Amino acid sequence: MDEMQLRQIAGQLRQPHGDAGIEVGQRMNVGNEIINRRAIAQLTVQPDDRVLELGPGNGYFAREIVTVHPSVRYVGCDFSNVMIEQARQLNIDLVQSGQAQFILRADATLPFADASFEKVLTINTLYFWDDPAAELAEIRRVLVPGGRIVIGIRPRRVMEQMAFVQYGFTTYAPEEAADLLTKNGFKLTSLTDEPEPDQIFFGKSIAMASVLLCGQVPG
Repeated sequence: MDEMQLRQIAGQLRQPHGDAGIEVGQRMNVGNEIINRRAIAQLTVQPDDRVLELGPGNGYFAREIVTVHPSVRYVGCDFSNVMIEQARQLNIDLVQSGQAQFILRADATLPFADASFEKVLTINTLYFWDDPAAELAEIRRVLVPGGRIVIGIRPRRVMEQMAFVQYGFTTYAPEEAADLLTKNGFKLTSLTDEPEPDQIFFGKSIAMASVLLCGQVPG
């Protein structure tokens, strides 16, 4: 696979677009099923929670969050227009009922008032944060005091086996990601690093793992 192809893959993973982006979203649902379900479990959604997911893809897993209780409200926020469109279609009943919204993100500022959410979830987006401190400051701003964040990533030892990550990805060891949280105003409440079944990427078998970081806003 040449450099142009690798750059195209990296670009689609960062911000899916066009027909290829739709396919990427569907593939992510399969490849990231385990890490998503583990992260949702760590989120410990409660009745009346307002949940923000950053980078929800096509919203495939949103239903598993809102069905915890009818009073749960969910917002998915993504830079990808095609993913927002797909998420709205896939979850049209939840959107029409008011339980879920999918909002296009325009810039580094989250389009929400202070203390708007009890929980924030983000899976496989940390690699793309150009300014992690600013992103975490925004997340902290929109969380209530005592609010919870769950970040899911593939650790560096997994990511470095994929050739496309040299184009626009920043990879992290679990401890480095944890340091980001604690240095930017969050209390680290748990850090897990668990194996997953191997996955095939372009003919190469890769030993997968889910790293989940759970943090809390003081207060």
